[in-house]
Amino acid sequence: MPTNSSPPRGQPKSRLHRFSVGQKVRMRSTIGLSLRDETIFRILATLPVRDGSPQYRIRTEGETYERVTTEDNLEDAKG
Repeated sequence: MPTNSSPPRGQPKSRLHRFSVGQKVRMRSTIGLSLRDETIFRILATLPVRDGSPQYRIRTEGETYERVTTEDNLEDAKG
């Protein structure tokens, strides 16, 4: 019997992503990062896992470009 690794129809492709599209997040503090703590980003899309961490496309209001980051760089903004 063949093994199907794809999720059933209607199910999300990955349950590995901690954050969902539309959710507000902050970047974790990182050396050399010039973003202020209060900068809030919105998740625009979930992307495949890279180096063991799920990826996201994010953007903050006022920016005209999107960023791609891994989950280990994000935390919930709670608001």
